[in-house]
Amino acid sequence: EFHMTPNRLGITKRKATFPVAFDDIFESFRRDIEDAFFLPKWNLFEGQKDLSDFEGRLPLCDMEDLGDKYELKLEAPGIAKDKMIIKAGTDYIDISGEQEKKSEEKRKNYLYDERSYSSLKRRISTPDEIIPSKIEAKMENGVLHIQVPKKTPTKTEETNVEIK
Repeated sequence: EFHMTPNRLGITKRKATFPVAFDDIFESFRRDIEDAFFLPKWNLFEGQKDLSDFEGRLPLCDMEDLGDKYELKLEAPGIAKDKMIIKAGTDYIDISGEQEKKSEEKRKNYLYDERSYSSLKRRISTPDEIIPSKIEAKMENGVLHIQVPKKTPTKTEETNVEIK
């Protein structure tokens, strides 16, 4: 016996009501494929839900919580530091940049014109309130390093847990 169930893509999936081991093998894979077309629900990426007006790339970013600040590392290869823009509020950081390169070579009967354009844009929501005026950034080997101080540092507590 089969019944129909819609998934997040709006595609109706035919599913057996009896256990089918073969389907179970690929269930995780199917979910991963579906998830690839949706942005994570984790608040760190909250600002990326609408990218319809932006045709640049979404740069990869590492974000580490160091207690009193966040440390971000954002990939920005080929984009000069003077072409990067960082704007911040009390709970987010907007990072964007663009680079245009042109080379022109004149030959006997024709003009060889080559250009490239790259851009990136990312909004990162922070779990804790930050101090925008104290953010520091530096560009190093195509990686943008950003130090983001927290308004109220979080204290991490560690304790040994007895296993019974």
